[in-house]
Amino acid sequence: MDIAALVPGAVGIALSPLPVASVVFLLGHRRGYGSAVACAAGWMAAVAVALVIAVSVGEQLPAPTDGPPVQALVALVTSVVLFVLAAWQWVRRRLPDGSPASTRWADAMEALGPGHAFGLGALLFVSPKSVVLAFAAGLTLGDADPRAAPTVVVGAVFVLASGVVVLLPVVLAVALGPRAERPLEAMRSWIARWGVHALVVVLVVLGVVQLVIGLTGLR
Repeated sequence: MDIAALVPGAVGIALSPLPVASVVFLLGHRRGYGSAVACAAGWMAAVAVALVIAVSVGEQLPAPTDGPPVQALVALVTSVVLFVLAAWQWVRRRLPDGSPASTRWADAMEALGPGHAFGLGALLFVSPKSVVLAFAAGLTLGDADPRAAPTVVVGAVFVLASGVVVLLPVVLAVALGPRAERPLEAMRSWIARWGVHALVVVLVVLGVVQLVIGLTGLR
């Protein structure tokens, strides 16, 4: 199992501005930290479910033959998807960054309890970028024995790494208490202003990485 091949997927999933901004907003929720933690947990649970599904699909794939390796083809397809998403996002130049852009949106977020916030976190994962990266990572894990302890550990680390950025606002809020209000607000403002640009850069870089992986695998 090539662990290095999992790194781009984990980084790409982790660098998702929308769930981070949503968690930051929910930290100011009148219900306290519960909804923010539930949203982050829903995001990580969705990553884990997608990874398990992809591993199961990878197990069913035929053994490599003289034809092109499946992983190389998946990497090439993933690179194309990422480049298309980058172009679309750049043209669109708009990112729903989680800031209360309207009273209706803010009121809806304020009404979220932990259960619905968990569902929101899981729903936010369902984007082309996150799904294709999780699928590619799952195929890599599927090459190894999914029941072996090292594979399970690597999968757990992948899920944790994919959720570390979403968990960061919660950690800051718990560690700093009231003093976390300023850095959290700065984080949300940065996402609102630069989130779309950062997302395009991440998509292009990941597309290049997947393209290199795919071309290398075809040799």
